[in-house]
Formats: sequence, structure tokens, C-alpha cells
Amino acid sequence: MRLFKLTTFLICFYTALGYSQDVIQSKEPDYKSLEEVLKTFENQQQINFSYDVDAIKNIVLNIDEEKLSITSLQKAIELQTSYLLQKVDKNDYILIKNTRVIDICAVVIDAISKFELPHADILLNKKTIGVTDKKGIFKLQLNPSDTISISYLGYQNKTIKTSALTTNCDTIRLQPEIQSLGQVLVKEYLTGGIQKNQDASVNISTKKLRILPGLVEPDVLQSLQLLPGINSPTEDPAGLYIRGGTPGQNLVLWDGIKMYQSGHFFNQISTFNPFITKNVTVYRGGTSVRYGDRISGVVAIESDDDLLEKVQTGGGLNFTHVDAYLKVPLSKKIGFLLAGRRSTTDVYQNIAYNNLIRKVFQNTRSNIPDNGETSTSEERSREDDFSFSDSNFKILWKPNDNNTIKFSSIFAENRLDNNKTVIVPEANLEAKVQDILKIRNFGFSLNWDKKYLEGIHQNVNFYFSSYDQRYNNIETRTFGDDVTESLINNNKVQDIGGEYTVHFPLNKKQSLDIGYQFTYNQTEFETKNIFSDETGFEEGGSIIDGNGTNHTIYSEYKYKTSKTFINIGLRGSQVSNANSFFIEPRMFSSYELLDNFTLNTSAELKNQQLNNYLTYNSAFGTIPTLPVADNVWILSNNSSNNEDVNVPFIKVVKSAQFTLGALYTFKGWNFDLEGYYKKVTDISSLSDLVLDIAVPDDDETIIFYGKEERIGVDFLIKKRINNYRFWAGYSLSKTITSFPFVQNSYFDGSYDQRHVFNLSQTLEVNQFEFALGWNYASGRPFTKIFRDDNDLDGGVIDPRGINSSRFKPYHRLDASVTYRLPLSTSKNTNGMIGISLRNIYNRKNTISQGFRENQDENFNFYLEGYENKSLRFTPDFVLRFNF
Repeated sequence: MRLFKLTTFLICFYTALGYSQDVIQSKEPDYKSLEEVLKTFENQQQINFSYDVDAIKNIVLNIDEEKLSITSLQKAIELQTSYLLQKVDKNDYILIKNTRVIDICAVVIDAISKFELPHADILLNKKTIGVTDKKGIFKLQLNPSDTISISYLGYQNKTIKTSALTTNCDTIRLQPEIQSLGQVLVKEYLTGGIQKNQDASVNISTKKLRILPGLVEPDVLQSLQLLPGINSPTEDPAGLYIRGGTPGQNLVLWDGIKMYQSGHFFNQISTFNPFITKNVTVYRGGTSVRYGDRISGVVAIESDDDLLEKVQTGGGLNFTHVDAYLKVPLSKKIGFLLAGRRSTTDVYQNIAYNNLIRKVFQNTRSNIPDNGETSTSEERSREDDFSFSDSNFKILWKPNDNNTIKFSSIFAENRLDNNKTVIVPEANLEAKVQDILKIRNFGFSLNWDKKYLEGIHQNVNFYFSSYDQRYNNIETRTFGDDVTESLINNNKVQDIGGEYTVHFPLNKKQSLDIGYQFTYNQTEFETKNIFSDETGFEEGGSIIDGNGTNHTIYSEYKYKTSKTFINIGLRGSQVSNANSFFIEPRMFSSYELLDNFTLNTSAELKNQQLNNYLTYNSAFGTIPTLPVADNVWILSNNSSNNEDVNVPFIKVVKSAQFTLGALYTFKGWNFDLEGYYKKVTDISSLSDLVLDIAVPDDDETIIFYGKEERIGVDFLIKKRINNYRFWAGYSLSKTITSFPFVQNSYFDGSYDQRHVFNLSQTLEVNQFEFALGWNYASGRPFTKIFRDDNDLDGGVIDPRGINSSRFKPYHRLDASVTYRLPLSTSKNTNGMIGISLRNIYNRKNTISQGFRENQDENFNFYLEGYENKSLRFTPDFVLRFNF
């Protein structure tokens, strides 16, 4: 009975409580148009208002009409709009533009570590109106109705009403995204969108990136070549040489996926879509222990995460390709991104396409004649079907504020079908030759980030990457014997890996990261020859393959204050294919010795077992192949299934690097100076045909090893004066190589350019942006080849030694201009139109040396070298729209 009474009492109590809550709950404010509110006042309170109907037709107020008075209406209009309701007399009011401003002050900090965030952007109507100082503070004068947005790379944007701030420097807390970046040292390192961090890494935000010389759109990899210490001696936008390291020695990641093909159009265009790229982080030195498997630089690319806000779409076209993207929030917690680019080169050809083709296929049988030159019947028989494409898909799921799950995928493809009739009078030969090439790089990643209390968070990442290069050269003789010959070169890479990392904030100044990585690599390089005639066919070839697993543990300690940054890490890897354990200690530190003057130093050890080699297959043969498949990936300690192919184990390449630098900033000036020394050991002779020619004919050594030393200084000076920016980058470096097996003394490295200089300037005038840049570089070294019929190779190297000659200096002038179309600020619709000019004065720079086997009238074969020239004067055009 008591239980029944108690239950009845509780039911009545909660019912009454719920009823009382319903009764006392105030009515939620409602949104009403300003014009409707004014008309209501006129009808109910006999008050007259004077206003511009067209000016206020889209303005709404968040008000409660039941409690609204003329005084509260004036206050609401002042705080929520850019107008003031001014009293003229007792019953007459006029709506005027509010020109009054208020002083506001705030300090922007990391919501977890409580660190101040210097150089954060303060945005009004998507335009930067200020930045925070070194202590994270900003002070502005704004209209009370304004709404500002706080933006900082690596953090979630925050929107705040000006009226919510005071002059007491209120605290604004920004939530870090998956990982907060190191403190920013220079917000605008070169131009808008490029910043240098306290750990010496450089971040590029393609969304904020302003115009650059010679570019109509922000190519992800080519943009990096304006940084001192990063260039491309071969003038390939997607081929980055970081402080002497080759492109194959760089670790390139897309959303944690290791990429093995970074360029379209034979490295003339970056594989990565800049219009869905959120951030690019590049390390030239002082690399975090998280990054392994490569001995040179790191380029970590992240795709967009703004998939939960609203539907966004955009697209554009230029002289080589078209692109489009779509971002759709399915709810407040889940959204997806879909993007794609495809070439237009198989639909129509223009001056940009023709010039790129001339650069790629010069000195080969697929070259096309210059404008104005009379083409031969052989050249007119050339038929091309070339295309490239890439696509991206991403899903972002945030079930709550502490968990973020991402799935990302990328697919990049290049195709070539080249047909041509080739005549070789010396060999009394005529044949139809077909070259079929397909290169694919597919990958996906799954990432889960979990935040715990007190700033602890864990990250789990799994990735898969597959690289597949297939090349088939088919030669069908149409004169003489009825013979068909096929040469097949295939190269495959499979890379599967996972990583688990835990971040522990020890206190406000110190943190510790602990992680584990697992990687499985498998490579295969297949060559096959198929020869057929009326009597039958013969087939031969070989396969060089390898596979291995890596188990890596690492730990990284960070100490960070407003003046000091120390990063000490240790990475240990058990590599199965090399049956070795590698220990890689790394260190980076910086200290602000004086105001705006910072010193930094770093030391690191690295190793690389999966390397990219140049085979030079296209240099030989009566009708040689095209040089489109000469680059192959081979794993160290490979094996062959053909007993006739005596390929010894390939060693793991190792490197050590040390840096020392200084940075000074003062009133818009940036001065950055950094020296480095790098030593690379166990480099093989596989990628250098000259080394093979230098070996005596009676020596059967297939692979021999050497070392390389690089020393250099990178310098940058930059100044901004309002909307005008200029910067100059200079690199002084020297690379020397030693292969005692062929030459007792050191010789200059093949990519050694002693002096590299860049001078660039940009100007913004209203919606126009202009850019002009001049590039200069010392000529690359090369080796002269002299004909020798008594030599097995048909040639010998210059008696002065390897790389004893140099090409003439390289220089070119580039320019760009864009006009931004603000189609609708309310709907965030905009567009852009632009043009770019590369190599304006059309200089024919020599960029590399090639080799080919020739045959004389006596059927003697000999080897000769030739020079490859740079891209000639080439315009480009872009038209883009974003919605």
C-alpha cells in the first residue's frame, strides 16, 4: 500500500513538474523580417518609420514580438544589423546606416593546451582584416552588428558576434583538429597561404594561396619549388628535388596514403587536385620520427574536411584539363566529398599541349615538329591517344566532439597509345610501331582520431597503395621480313600499412608521442620479349621481385614555450627483407635569441629500402622504345626468377643530415638563412648509364656502390608593402659523388646546380592579381661521350672524368594575372579567370642529357649523347566557378 502511494505521489509530482515547466517556459525568439516588424509597429502604435525598402528587404531580426518595445527594437536593430533606428520627433523615426564603431579586444588560445595562437586570421565577410600578435591578441574597431571569424591552420574556425566582445581582451578558444600544428613563426612566409612553423616545416594552404608566377591555379607540388632548397633541374613541376635528393627519395602522402606516381603528363602536372586540398606540409629537414622509408624530404598532403557545413560545388578548365568537385553534408555528423579531373588532350590540342609534348618526347621518334617547320611523311603518320585523370572520394563522420573517422581514396591514371610509321634506312627497315602505356596509382586510407580528457588523444590509421605501370612496344615490319616484335616492361608496387599513435600532454610545455607502424611492401619488375615470324614465335624475359615487412616503434618528446621549441625522437625499425634493425635518432630545436630573431638546428638519420631507378631501356635498339617507362621501383634485397639474370641484392640506402639556421622578421621583412650537410651512403650504379660505360668491357660487375655528400645554404628575403609582395630565394650548394670502382676521385653529382636563384613579386589591385618571377640556375654537369668502335658499348667517357662538363646557365621569366569574380557574396558564389605565361622570352635552356644507340652505314653500333631542352614559351588559361 505504501509502495502504491509513493508511486502515485511520484507520478503526480513529475507530471506537475513537467506541467509547471511547460507553463513557465518563455516563448523562444522568432525570426521576423525587419520590414514586417516596422509595419507592425506602425499599425499598432501609430509610429511612422522612414527607410529604404530595397535596402532592408533581406534583413531579419531575432526577436520576441510579444515583449518588444520601441527601445528594445532600437537595441535589436543596432546589435543585429548595420543600421540605427534614430528618433526624429515623438512619433517619427528614420532608419540610417550605422557608422558607429566599438573597440574590441580578444586573445586567441588553444582550447586544450591553453597556448596563445599568434598570427591567427581575423576575417570579416571572408576577408582578412587583422591577425593576432605574438601573444595571440588582436584589437579592432568594428560595427556592433559585424560577425567575425577566427581562422588558424590546424584548428576549427570560430564565428563570433562583435557585440559579444569587449575591450577587456576576452578569451577565444579554438578547438584543434586531428593534430595541432607547431607554433607558427612566419604567417606569410612567401605569400598568403604559405607559413613557416616553429618546427621548420612549411605549410601551404591552397585555399588561401595567392597568385604565383607562371601559374594560373595552385599546383600542389610546383608551388613548393619557390621555396629555397626545393627545385627541379629537369623542369618537371611534379619532380621535386629537395636539397639534392631525387623525387624518388621523397615521401609523398595523400591523407596518409603513400604515393608512387606524383605527376600527370609525364610529371608536367601534379597528380593532386589543389581545389580539394586543405593543407600541404613539407619538411626539408628536422623531420618528425613519424615519417620513415625515404631519405630526403616529406610532402604530407591533407584533403578538405569542411564537409559538414553546407553543399559546396565548383569546377574549372584550363588548356590541359577540366575538374569538378562536390561536398555534401548528409547530416550534422556525416558528409562526403567527390572530385575528379580529366585531361582534354585527347579531345583538342593547343599550344600548351603541343609544347609539353615537345618537351617530353624531344629527341625520340614521337617528337612533333616546331611551328613553321615542314613535317615529314614519317612525322605525319604519328597518331596519339593520350589522356590522364584522377578522382577522389572521402567520407567524414563525427559521431561526437571526441571522435572523428575519415575514409579517403585516390585514383590516378595516365594512358598513352602512340602509333607511327618508322623508317630506318641504315637497317633497310620500315615498321609500324605502337606504344601502349598505362600507369595507375590507387590508394585508400581509414583514419580514426579519439580525444580523451586533459588533451590525450589517440590516432589509428590504415592505408593501402597500389602502383601499376604497364608498357608494351609493338613493332610490325612493313618492309622486308614479316616480323612482329613486342617488348613489355611492367612494374608493380603494393604497399600496405597501419599506424597507432598516442599523444600525452605531460604539462603545458611538454608532450610525448608514442607510436607503432607496420608496413608490407611488394615490388615486381617484369621484362618480356616476344618475337614472331612465319616460322613461329619466341618468348623470353625475366622478373625481378621482392617483398618484406617493417615493424617500427617510435617515440617523440616535445618541449615548447613562446621562445623555445625542442623535438627529440627515436625511431627503430625491423626490416625483414634486409634482415636488419635500423635505429634513427632525430632532433630539432629552435630558440628565440632576441625579439623576432630565432636560431634553429637539426640532426637526423634515415634509410630507404624501396627505391626508384632509371633503366635507360629507351636508349638501345634499332627502333628504341619511348622513355615513358624507364623509371621503375625496386625493393632492396630483390630476387630474380631467371637464373641467367645475375642480379645481386640491392643495398638499403642510408642518409645523415645536419642543419643550422636563423630567422629574423621585422616590419613585414623576413630573412631566413639555413645551412645543411647531408651524406648518403650505399647508393647504387643502377640509375647512371655513364657509370656503366665507364666500367671496362672485361668487367662483369652489374651493381657497384658509392656515396654522395651535399652541402649548401638556403637564403630567403621577403617583404610585403600593403598589397605588394616580393621575395628572393637563393640556394648555394655543392653535391659530390664517389664511386671508387670507376673513378678514384670525387666528381660532381648529376643534379648539382651550384647557384639557384628566384626573384618573384605579386600585386593585388581590387579584384586583379599580378605576378612576375625570374628563375636562374647554374648549368647541370654532364659527361661527354666519344665514339669508339673498339669498345663494347660503342663509346667511352671524356678522359677528364665523369661530369667534367656543364651545360649553359638556365634562366626564364614567368608571369600570371587573374581576375576574381565576386558573383554573389550572400550565396558564396565566386569565379576566377586568369592567364599565365611561362618562359616569356622563349629561351632554349638545356636541362638534361640523354643517350641513344645509333647505327652507321657499315652496321656498326655506337652510343652518343644529346641535349634535352626546356619548355618553350607556353601560355595557359583558367576559368573557374565555385558555388
